[in-house]
Amino acid sequence: MTLRIIQVGLGMHGFGVAQAFVKQSQGFEYAGVVEINPARLKECAATLGVAEEHCFTDYKEAFAALTADAVFVTAASPYHYAICKAALEQGLHVLVEKPFVLDIKEGCELVDLAKEKQLILMVSQNYRYQNHVLSLKSAIGEVGKPLFVQAQFFYDHFGKDYQQVMDNFMLLEMAVHHIDMIRYLFDTNIRTVSGKTWNIEGSMYNGHPNVQAGMQLDNGMPVFYLGSLVSKGLSSPWEGEWRVQCQDGSVHLGDLGQGYGVYIVDQQQNKRYVSYEDGPLPDSMQGIHSVLAEFAARIQDGAEPALSGRDNLHTLAALIAFADSSESGVVKYPESYIVTN
Repeated sequence: MTLRIIQVGLGMHGFGVAQAFVKQSQGFEYAGVVEINPARLKECAATLGVAEEHCFTDYKEAFAALTADAVFVTAASPYHYAICKAALEQGLHVLVEKPFVLDIKEGCELVDLAKEKQLILMVSQNYRYQNHVLSLKSAIGEVGKPLFVQAQFFYDHFGKDYQQVMDNFMLLEMAVHHIDMIRYLFDTNIRTVSGKTWNIEGSMYNGHPNVQAGMQLDNGMPVFYLGSLVSKGLSSPWEGEWRVQCQDGSVHLGDLGQGYGVYIVDQQQNKRYVSYEDGPLPDSMQGIHSVLAEFAARIQDGAEPALSGRDNLHTLAALIAFADSSESGVVKYPESYIVTN
């Protein structure tokens, strides 16, 4: 059964997702598209093969007029809450790009609304379906119990207009991937967080593009994270660079001499490289391909997605807690931010 989907947001990222993933999906076909810029809407729709009568500049009009099963929200993050709420109220299943929303109370509200309407609400944390991340997760148990984790990410990013003025820019737009990776890699939530966010002189951003954070997982393990989106010089791959220190060795995601990938190093310094191609997923199922496949499957069977909005509240809460810890200087407890039915 092929489901009918409305995509909202055809900016640079949204259109790229449309071409590379939605159009290639086995589970979905376009019911329509929504883009606020009329000229871009016309151009993108023509490339995607979406008829003019299925194109809208207003998402509420699209939801009311089109026959569809679901909505994929790829608009800028400040608009996620309003679009998701309108879609759920219209009886449509929702897949939304990260960050889920920018306010934890809004996220809790949407989760409760989806439950009330018996609809799927899912967040596209696509790094969970990258071979580097899947291979790292598989390798962690090979050299004993994990003891602590260090992760870092550096990039010099020219932000979009909305990113330049938003609060907690680095946390919500980029660290969201890495914090969600932590929860996924160790199958646990984050108990406590502390850290500092900051800006630098001459930055284009109003919010803070740097973050230094420490956290303790529910299993007691400490994790340390350093990230920046205003770092000139050597950049990190998008998944970041990781060291998982274990009892009998260490597991790395980085480049230890044979290219970026997973390395397992034992007590005798013997090193084994796991290349990208050795991961469990073919290229045809990498990233958002698998996200869309799961979304379609959960719509059809009604089960809770692994990437559900309810699950993603734990990632979002950790990010908001980091920002609050930076401002207050005290340890924060992410679970205290989540209030749902």
